[in-house]
Amino acid sequence: MILKYTQTNGLTVLLEPIESSASVSVGIWLKAGSRNETKEEYGYAHLVEHMLFKGTSQRSAKELARLVDRVGGQHNAATNREYTCYYISISSEHLELALSILSDMYYNSLFDSEELEKEKNVVIEEIKMYEDTPDEYIHDIFMEKMQSGHPLSHSILGTREGISKTTRERLTGFFTKHYFPENTIVSIAGKLVPEEAKAMLSKYFEKKIQRNDNIHTEDVSEVPPMGEVHIEKDLEQTHFIMGLPGLKRNDADRWPMLALSTILGGSMSSKLFQRIREDEGLCYSVYSFNSSFSDVGTFGIYCATSQENFKKSVNIVAEECRKMLNNGITEEELNDAKTFLKGNLALSFESNEVRMSQLAKNEIVYGKYFTFDEIANQINSVTNEDFMRVCGRLFANKRMSIISLGKLKNPDKENLELQL
Repeated sequence: MILKYTQTNGLTVLLEPIESSASVSVGIWLKAGSRNETKEEYGYAHLVEHMLFKGTSQRSAKELARLVDRVGGQHNAATNREYTCYYISISSEHLELALSILSDMYYNSLFDSEELEKEKNVVIEEIKMYEDTPDEYIHDIFMEKMQSGHPLSHSILGTREGISKTTRERLTGFFTKHYFPENTIVSIAGKLVPEEAKAMLSKYFEKKIQRNDNIHTEDVSEVPPMGEVHIEKDLEQTHFIMGLPGLKRNDADRWPMLALSTILGGSMSSKLFQRIREDEGLCYSVYSFNSSFSDVGTFGIYCATSQENFKKSVNIVAEECRKMLNNGITEEELNDAKTFLKGNLALSFESNEVRMSQLAKNEIVYGKYFTFDEIANQINSVTNEDFMRVCGRLFANKRMSIISLGKLKNPDKENLELQL
């Protein structure tokens, strides 16, 4: 049973007791991410995330880490384009410790100027590391080009130049705009006694924070198509992503879309994996994905191959998409995809951390929680007609955009078959 309530200061609380578990996962979720940054603030949501680990008025950065480590817990955070979360997974007997630490970070972080200067350099090194990892870096470039002009388009990490110019005053200004109880969810899943958890939350998270209404939000529904973009880089492989506009997060066709992505490139038995890797031997990694957000979505297919096999790999991807659009799929393929999705879902529900995350994400997107059975029923309800409708929405009369990274002899003369 999921328990949801709002504290007097406006903080939303979600509790999922799991009696069979020996641990508990606690997360603080801010309904703000990189899309809420102005141009002058690019990278600030992520940098704030780093700074909340760098010491409070009660604990040093070392002590924050030591307190979790000494009891065998896991302490981490993540910045997304539409949210930021901080979480601790820990033995259930240490639930109060986890809440105490997260509360301290949330309310009492110092943003020490000397620590900020060191952490700016850490983030710049993180940016460099990311740029040296082409299979990760290309996703940022793809998002930037596919969502050009949209607040989702810029990198979560920001830029080296922007981070280096960050001041404590500007960073804490971003923090105070977004970190207040009405914009925050505390989600807990695992072994817990609800009344005890409520008492702890009242103790550690009841403090009010003066709300700053100057929150930066910007919605852009129409984004121009990217076309073909190549970035020359001295790499052994040519990495590429082919893409189209996808579906936003709460689209009614999201389940047929998941089935489509699964069949096309979501597993080792998918059409793209079998054709490009197993039959042709052209790559090691190929997969499809749908990045969905509150107002837009982006569908993409990633692959990395040799310079010589780039054109052939691209054309096979487009060919498989055309086949799916024109010929459809069999009932067996659809049933296999549904079984695959339900199986993955069942395995994910074994993790308290995943359940804690799903509680918060569902609250942010839908304002409600979905049980395993509810999700499984939605997956089961997908028909071949639903599948073909989504195929048409995604592929019909479309030309795929493509971003490539690596070495190409004639990047502007590849004569790629991108029309679907």
